[in-house]
Amino acid sequence: MFLLGVNVHAQEPAKHIFTKSDASSSEDFQSMTFNGAWCWFSDPRAVYFEGKHKRTYAGWIDNYGDIHIGYYDHTTKQIASTIIYDNLEIDDHDNPTILFDKQGRLLVFFNTHLQDERPLLMRISTNPEDIENWEPLQELYLNNEDKYRKARILKHTYTNPVKLSQEEERIYIFWRGADLKPSYSVSDDNGETWSEGEILFVPEESEELKAPYTKVYSDGVSKIHFTFTNGHPTKEAKNGLYYMYYENGAFYKANGQKIKEVSQLPVYQSEVDVIFESDTVKSWNWDIAQDAKGNPIVTYAKFPDKKTHVYSYATFHKNQWQSYDLIDAGGWFPKTRKGTKEPEPHYAGGIVIDHETPNTVYLSVKRDSVFEIEQWTTKNYGKSWKVQKITENSTKDNVRPFAVRGAKKDNPLQVLWLQNTNYIYYAYDTRGKEIPIDFKDRYQTAVKMHLKKPTVSSEVTKANLIHVLRQIAEQLLENPDHSVQQQDWQYGMRFAGIEAFYQISEEARYQNELINIQQYQTEAQEDVDEDELDLIDLIWSYTTKDDPNGQQRLESLAIEDFEIQEASLTAASLIRTIDVFTDEILTIDALKATCKKHEERLFINLLNAHYIGKTEQVDALMIYSIAKGMQMGIFDTKYKQNVLDVWKHLQLELVKGQNLQKLDVATSAAILLAGTEIYTLLD
Repeated sequence: MFLLGVNVHAQEPAKHIFTKSDASSSEDFQSMTFNGAWCWFSDPRAVYFEGKHKRTYAGWIDNYGDIHIGYYDHTTKQIASTIIYDNLEIDDHDNPTILFDKQGRLLVFFNTHLQDERPLLMRISTNPEDIENWEPLQELYLNNEDKYRKARILKHTYTNPVKLSQEEERIYIFWRGADLKPSYSVSDDNGETWSEGEILFVPEESEELKAPYTKVYSDGVSKIHFTFTNGHPTKEAKNGLYYMYYENGAFYKANGQKIKEVSQLPVYQSEVDVIFESDTVKSWNWDIAQDAKGNPIVTYAKFPDKKTHVYSYATFHKNQWQSYDLIDAGGWFPKTRKGTKEPEPHYAGGIVIDHETPNTVYLSVKRDSVFEIEQWTTKNYGKSWKVQKITENSTKDNVRPFAVRGAKKDNPLQVLWLQNTNYIYYAYDTRGKEIPIDFKDRYQTAVKMHLKKPTVSSEVTKANLIHVLRQIAEQLLENPDHSVQQQDWQYGMRFAGIEAFYQISEEARYQNELINIQQYQTEAQEDVDEDELDLIDLIWSYTTKDDPNGQQRLESLAIEDFEIQEASLTAASLIRTIDVFTDEILTIDALKATCKKHEERLFINLLNAHYIGKTEQVDALMIYSIAKGMQMGIFDTKYKQNVLDVWKHLQLELVKGQNLQKLDVATSAAILLAGTEIYTLLD
């Protein structure tokens, strides 16, 4: 291990041993969302709240710039989410934070990052424990422009709300405000009005503005803990880590020595505790909590060089700060583009504290080239640790864990984290970085929960079908295949499959993704001549319904127009045409009659050994065609059991050996379509 830096306080290497765990790939864990991200300077990102319901609530921003609030219900096992702000900014620094009032309503705060001088934003749920209905958006212009009229920057970035019961439920909100300094405001009426913002902390600086990074934690009663850096580790030649706390109208060092009253703000770098300083090693704060006696605990990363990220655990014990170095985390996690210099080399995987059991931390560390999530527990203030792996043998990086606030020791859901399918940069707007990022290269991450996916089987029940289809839908959405062109039938079938699953699951997160897919096509697709599209592409495209030229091509369709594709795709496309474009096609009666004429042949194909087991895609398309035809009244329902039997055979093949995670776009889409029809047949 490392003895890093020169510091007025001791730095020691910690020991650790591994204990037994049931770790597995992060793909085996449930996703609260298949499209969501967060940074680590706005908290709390996830909160357990128990009232009428027992739920873990979380907030995130997706890669379309939408702000989401979601929950996992511990009783029903349901996952739900809703958008509280559409198209804010594609930037993971904007994630929302959550506070509950005495009635159980959610107070949600969020911000922009790269947009100039926009306010903090706030929404309050209309009803307790309800994420569907919200009061109108509040814009909080909290920077005091009169007091800080000489400020060069007046942005509002990051949100950290806390509430103190001993101050009559006063709410404090902390953000990065005037001239990039930690600032705060208070509300004594549950967020209806706010005081003018005050700068909280000022580092040592000359003409160049420094941006201290702040972590905040409160016991919710009387005390608020803070840890600051004096700047960004990439931008500062030397940066350190500092601490103070607030209580009863004043600020103090960890030993209780008073620094100053609130009326004497700001607090200066020279007045606070030093946790870590070095002339050669940089640092960045990750989390702050308190022990049972109210003493602070801090986790942070140290950087002896850009490729070495050492996690440290600092406690204030026996009236002094003591830090232990845990492990080299393995460097930065963004996937640096070839031929470029990494713009964020200090982005560690992350180390956070379990605030209800603060001798436990969750961290992201590189194991065999992939970042994995682990739980570390100490009984001697960080000197030695027992380690349990949470993820292992993952194929994707797992980063930025967050310990759920309010989740006591017996709570089954203690930690959430980001699983990266793609993470090059934190924003779509790169503001002059070396090479502009294409929209398809934006961050693509899922928020994973430390809860294994439900076990799926070949049993054909509605509940089991939902589990199977959800895993396929999430796999599709977490892993977009950008090699499939948007005008291709596979892309349209993907949309149709997700849409079909939304119709039976009624989960709003899938509906929102459909809206985003349409928005992405509008923004990103080059002009396409609809007359040049293949008929199959046109039939499956979700834009054809609103395209007069495309509809005109379909007006006089004949069965001969379909005899150009593999039989299963032909059958599925014909059924899709009749289902979606009935009102647009003049020859619709002839097409239906032709389908009815070939009914027997379709059933023979379905049951023929040549088709069964040929490929999952062929089977699924045939199942969809016949089941949908029965639903539409074209085909006789006497073969219903045969269709169910073939589906059962397909489902058995899918659930064996984790095959759900190995399907291509067209196959996944076909299975979603077929499975949705089977779900309806079960009624």
